[in-house]
Amino acid sequence: MFSKFFKYLAEIPFKLKGKKKFVSCEWLEHGIIFDHANIVRVCCEQSHEGRGRYVLDDSFNGLWLDIQKIQQSKTTLRTQVRNGEIPSSCKGCSFLKEDYWDDDNYFSNVLLTHWVRCNTKCVYCPAVRDKSLNDDKHYNIVPVLEQLFESKLIDSTTNFSIAGGESTIYPEFDKLLYFLLDNEVENININTSGVRYSASISEAISKYNVEVVISLDAGNAWLHKRIKETDTFNAVINTIKQYVEAQPYGESLVVVKYILLKGLNDNNKEILDWFLLCKKLGVKRFALDVDIAWYREMGNQIPDYVKDLILFAKNMAKINSVQLDLYDRADMIYKSIKIDHKSH
Repeated sequence: MFSKFFKYLAEIPFKLKGKKKFVSCEWLEHGIIFDHANIVRVCCEQSHEGRGRYVLDDSFNGLWLDIQKIQQSKTTLRTQVRNGEIPSSCKGCSFLKEDYWDDDNYFSNVLLTHWVRCNTKCVYCPAVRDKSLNDDKHYNIVPVLEQLFESKLIDSTTNFSIAGGESTIYPEFDKLLYFLLDNEVENININTSGVRYSASISEAISKYNVEVVISLDAGNAWLHKRIKETDTFNAVINTIKQYVEAQPYGESLVVVKYILLKGLNDNNKEILDWFLLCKKLGVKRFALDVDIAWYREMGNQIPDYVKDLILFAKNMAKINSVQLDLYDRADMIYKSIKIDHKSH
């Protein structure tokens, strides 16, 4: 009852200004992704029926960003959702929600995935599954970000996520990271295989509260090699140790991720091995997701054992007083579990 009352109070300023709720999402409104093959997108979510990944520009030359063109594409999209027309690419997306979305022009979320080269060959990676993906059109991103800062479309409050490909082998990775830090960006997320230790990441963790997500996906060298197709388990473990040691006291900036893969690591034993190993290394924050191809294969028929694995991981985190983040597909499955429980 109280939550509804406080929600009503929070909505009063919007109603007084004549604002109306409409369905949209953070990425549709204020997201931008610099993808491979010179494509600029709105989002990277593709687990739902529409497969997402709305394109803002498919001919970016990597040298100079046509901000006006991007803004026109974004304005067209935002006008469409304000008229109640959800793009077909967004059909069924769990990120959509009804809210009082603002009309200001800025980017609150920037994802950098313009680099696909990596130092592992993860069996679940799109760049491994799709041989047509390559980095022949790789470009430097810092000049592009300079443009966006100068145009006031991004600032120190913008959320930046560096993915790829492998982040630490970007030719300009250190330059990119220090550029963001010099501009006092408050929220930086770096995704990495952990194969290559980065001194700049350690420094960023220790001084600037930068978050790093390492895809381990296994609790032993044999399984790690089978998933990554590289003999790099010990290197990753050493990297995790060094990043954990770099954390300021009480912080949980090192996140170790586990992607559930059909027939490989989809059982309690493997999850437990991963969990106990990471806990031994001093990791305080864990992440779980489900392979996107497998998720699509399952459709709406999620096997009970997959649901049980997610609940098992949640319970392990609760018992050990550590944080477990459920990423996109794992989160959707978990929410469906809670809905099923309520209906019964």
